[in-house]
Amino acid sequence: MSSSPSSSSFSRPSTPELSESERYFDGICDASHNYPNNFACSARGKKARQEIAETWYREASHVFHPRLSDPPLKIYETCDCTTPCNCQSLDAEVKTLQELRSRLQSSNKTPKIRYVSIKSKHSKEQLRCSIHTFKYLCTYQQIPPSFLSCLYSFRRSLSAHEWCNLPQFNDDNTLLSKERHLLPLPGLNRSGREIRYSFVLRSVESSESITTKPKSWGIRQLAVYHSFDVLSGQALWVMCKGNSFNEELFKEALNDTRNELDSIPQCFSFSLETLSMILDWCDSNWIFYINELLENVKPQVDKARTPGIHDEARLSSDVRHATGLSSTTPSEKSPGCTTVLLHDSKHRVYHEDRAKKFEDRLKKLEGEDWVKKLQGFSFDEVEALQQGLEKIQEALLVLKLNKQVVRQIREHYEFVMNEYKIPMLESIQTECKLSSVELFQRAKGVEANLEARQVQLEALFLLVKESKEMYNCILQYKTLQINKLYAESAKLSALKMEDIAFKTKRETSSMHIITFVTLIFLPGTFMASFFQSGILEWPPLNSDEPWDLAGSWKLNTKIFGLFFGISATITAVTIMLWMFVLFMLRRSLRD
Repeated sequence: MSSSPSSSSFSRPSTPELSESERYFDGICDASHNYPNNFACSARGKKARQEIAETWYREASHVFHPRLSDPPLKIYETCDCTTPCNCQSLDAEVKTLQELRSRLQSSNKTPKIRYVSIKSKHSKEQLRCSIHTFKYLCTYQQIPPSFLSCLYSFRRSLSAHEWCNLPQFNDDNTLLSKERHLLPLPGLNRSGREIRYSFVLRSVESSESITTKPKSWGIRQLAVYHSFDVLSGQALWVMCKGNSFNEELFKEALNDTRNELDSIPQCFSFSLETLSMILDWCDSNWIFYINELLENVKPQVDKARTPGIHDEARLSSDVRHATGLSSTTPSEKSPGCTTVLLHDSKHRVYHEDRAKKFEDRLKKLEGEDWVKKLQGFSFDEVEALQQGLEKIQEALLVLKLNKQVVRQIREHYEFVMNEYKIPMLESIQTECKLSSVELFQRAKGVEANLEARQVQLEALFLLVKESKEMYNCILQYKTLQINKLYAESAKLSALKMEDIAFKTKRETSSMHIITFVTLIFLPGTFMASFFQSGILEWPPLNSDEPWDLAGSWKLNTKIFGLFFGISATITAVTIMLWMFVLFMLRRSLRD
């Protein structure tokens, strides 16, 4: 064993002499901070390992939480005893790296089965485990770096949908690996010949942490790593999840069967049972999630399927003529000035009749039941349908990839049980046939159920998609009807403006007549006023004396001066007031 303090403080059970692989193992455990660069059992080249390490260093800060509130690791295990003993407790909570070292290295007996649970606060949160603790766990248990890709979805996310880390399967077994790619550890009873793989599955659970609605259904992920030593029967399970549901199931199963793990085939059968338990979890609750998806979009779907709208609104002939939608010319021409003057009464009645018809038409359209129903369709409901489509698409993708992962797991064990003709698997292949058949049947059943859920979701997807298209058509129809109403209203306003223009023309014509008459009589009126003002004095005439225009008359200069002075002053004041008002108006316009 290495001479470093950390490794000497917590040494594994002593052996007569450490092998070269065990000394190497002690060294990489002391340098666990270099994981995954120092992963021993790898057939990859140096450059490939370096790329994996760079990706890991980049993503680790997003996956693992820097501050710990709960114990980051929970370990459940059974020892290798075949008789009743006083071994340590089957479960333990590990809070620090030193506690993990003590737990893994101080056992007098290597556990037959070890289960490690790493939790996050919820499914869209980081793992509650420090980076150094996780690196040491992976180094000590020789977990391949491919498992890291299963953890990338455990990060803080505010997105309603998750596309980062979808279901996947990684096969890393060493049953056929070359000796130089193995790390046998006799002191820990590890042969290096292992069935090992990692995968991510998603299922549906009721939760309040991943949805805004109380007691709603949401999609959760489960990352699993499993290894089984086919020569010693040791099994390791590492599960990462947002709650302790699977953890409790495993603990119950381990407590029920820990006295029935006397042989390698029995341990292998227990691994198959554990895997079946995970597949059951993957298949559960989907029907409730699909029902919830349907309930969320059902009001909009029903509304789109039975709108109760008919295409009645047809533009009036006047509006069609005004908008250029009619190929025929209007039968009535707009009345000109001569018509206004000669047919005043007829024109007024004509405009009033047309305006009344338009007002009645608008009131009728606005009061129609189908127009009121159109007002109930809004863009918010289209957004709700789009959100439903996105959730259905996410669920469809998860189901397809789940089915693929389940199929890969089944095919993996089918190859182990039927295709691998190696001596080390003979006892397992002989004694675990029934257990493997049960797993295969269960996996096929899960695949069939997932396919059935997929068909349901595809039908729901088509229904919601068609409803959304129908909704878009209804909204377009609503826009068209609004435009029609605006066109009718604009035509009514145009008629009213035309009537106002007609009245203005009529009043203007009257003013012209008044002005013309005034211009005719104004000179005579002015002269009559001038002669009657007393400015000109005529000699008195007798009653029998005829009036002669050539008679003597006299200009009264005093009266004329007074008249001219007053008139000129008033005229000047009027002109000045008018100029002042005009100046103020122009100034206000400039401002």
